[in-house]
Amino acid sequence: MRELFGKLIRESLAEVLEPDVCAVVSVDMQNDAMHPDGMLAQAGNDISGMVALLPHCQALLEEARQLDVLIIHIQTITLPDGRSDSPSWLRAKGEIVQSDFFLEGTWGAEFSPEVAPIPGEPIVTKHRSSAFRNTDLDLILRSNGVETVVVIGEQTPGCIEATYRDAAYHDYYNVLIEDCVAAFDQEQHEASLLVQRRRHDVCTADEALTIWREHRGDALARADTAAVRAS
Repeated sequence: MRELFGKLIRESLAEVLEPDVCAVVSVDMQNDAMHPDGMLAQAGNDISGMVALLPHCQALLEEARQLDVLIIHIQTITLPDGRSDSPSWLRAKGEIVQSDFFLEGTWGAEFSPEVAPIPGEPIVTKHRSSAFRNTDLDLILRSNGVETVVVIGEQTPGCIEATYRDAAYHDYYNVLIEDCVAAFDQEQHEASLLVQRRRHDVCTADEALTIWREHRGDALARADTAAVRAS
């Protein structure tokens, strides 16, 4: 770490991804977006990227749990009869609003089973793109000593980018896992990644997991050494 103005700054990716201060924030991995029978596919969107995304995110979440990294699930919920939608938000949602997605109480709003929360993992409900907007995400992160937000999930140029940028604006280190995000429009997906690579930390799932494994291995080695000395 480097000290500046009396403050310690995490500089390397290994420092930023120290597992004890990380949380994986999984964004909008819900049936309407991820499944061929979901509202977004039925509206004509190309969900091939989301289908391909599922096993990558599933593998990351499973190993993150084994490595004791906090996982927080973000769930977009739309209230019936437009109760959660302003006029400007309805305009932004476009044609799909006629057959609304992530509707409260429907199968489409549920998490895809491959990446669903397990007992004890927090779920944060949102009504806008950023998972920080009028939610308790920031409170949960700070209550658990999180300094780094690791973002995965769907719509790279939309909810992913909004949440990822907002994490920085809330004074968290932020890391985007580039092979664990996807979008309907591949051109917009690549454009968003291009911008984020220039401004923030972007890495692969394997790079993040390798760092977490090394941190946990070092911690176990130190614990074993301390136990030997104590005996």
